[in-house]
Amino acid sequence: MSHCDFHYSHLLPKKPGILPLEETMTKQCRRCGAQFVTKSRIRKRCDTCQTLVSAEKQKKANERLKLRRAARRLCMAN
Repeated sequence: MSHCDFHYSHLLPKKPGILPLEETMTKQCRRCGAQFVTKSRIRKRCDTCQTLVSAEKQKKANERLKLRRAARRLCMAN
């Protein structure tokens, strides 16, 4: 007898999908407040704000990486 015999998930009601195919929804950007249309429930920012935030995050990540590499170089030198 396998461990799968004790799971009853096949008896539970099925969850609806994330979004019916090709359905669009109007959302409000959390950064600038503009209304935008999307097919994703996950998105929280309009396209322009999303690119700005992505660039900011990438810049911060690069700075962290530079600091980590500099600290490693100092440790190796000592």
